[in-house]
Amino acid sequence: MGVDMKTKLPRQEFLDALTAIATVAGGRTTKPILGCVRIATEADTVELSATDGEAALRIAVGSFAVDRPGQAVVPAERLLSIVREMPDAEIHLEADERHCIVRGAGSEFKVFVHPAAEFPAIPVFDDEPDLVVDGAQLWRMISLTIYAAARETGRYAINGVLWEKRGKKLFLIATDGRRLARAGGSVAQSTSGDFEAIIPAKALMVFERVFAPGRENGEWTVNVKVMPNQIVLRSGGRMLSSALVEGNFPKYDEVIPKDCNRVATINRVELHGAIKRAALLTSDEARAVKLSFEKGQLVITAQSPEQGEARVEMPIEFTGEPMAIGFNPGFVMDALRALPYENVRIELQESFRPGVLCGEDKSEFLYVVMPVSL
Repeated sequence: MGVDMKTKLPRQEFLDALTAIATVAGGRTTKPILGCVRIATEADTVELSATDGEAALRIAVGSFAVDRPGQAVVPAERLLSIVREMPDAEIHLEADERHCIVRGAGSEFKVFVHPAAEFPAIPVFDDEPDLVVDGAQLWRMISLTIYAAARETGRYAINGVLWEKRGKKLFLIATDGRRLARAGGSVAQSTSGDFEAIIPAKALMVFERVFAPGRENGEWTVNVKVMPNQIVLRSGGRMLSSALVEGNFPKYDEVIPKDCNRVATINRVELHGAIKRAALLTSDEARAVKLSFEKGQLVITAQSPEQGEARVEMPIEFTGEPMAIGFNPGFVMDALRALPYENVRIELQESFRPGVLCGEDKSEFLYVVMPVSL
């Protein structure tokens, strides 16, 4: 592939691809090459690729014409800001060893390039996938779990989301030690055996933003390839690869409560609003709301020495002996925000044991949250 390159591109598609690429190349880095996008032209397509050293993204854009195949490595944020401000429907790109020239109808930008040979190798995905999953379902499973992954950098295994394939089912599990979210769905096609792999939360955030539902027309499927230290996800002209997280994920099955003898059914939106209102009078030192369950009613209270007290009542369906339990309001609201259900179930044992939040089908979604002392 020569260093010279010349192509004509539709601006909007190019802008969409650059915006997606910036989710990987846009972070702060000590290596300038990792802040770049590689533009490679051949036949009638232009492929953009970027990597932060762990996750990598490739995006194909259909071009109006490729006059000279080649490649250029250009600072991603700089190129994105130029293309974003251009009013043209068509953009001309040209590159040599020193510059990438971006032309519109009345404007021209010359951006210095980096040596193409220095750009890191990015995995390809040409062979058969291990799994094929419905794209909207996978996207939903990621959004139902990713917020529960740990943020502390020292606890590597739980800084990721566990993917667990069992037969024709795929489960995603995330925990930070204080709450645990598990989402499940079916696998459309599978050529691999069962496996477990821990995917970094950051890579899944890129998937959420770049492979959003509605971007694909018609049926949306995602091809998955799992290797000993890497996962690759491909959909249409977009491909995301990521190194896997090393380490052992906790035995999460052991913390899921069994035999809960108190069950409440509550409107999800109303519960979210009630907890949000009560949480207005919590402090950073006392991040707790008290949920008092009794037949037909839930009373949510909060108090803080500096702020005052809050009390919110709402009707519920409840079976079992009355009880009160304390939760971090943010943890409960995270799950309620992510869920698509009209009503949610809260299953409880004792005030000192974890509570379970779920819908009708626990294999589809289950959330375990540790109580806090009041």
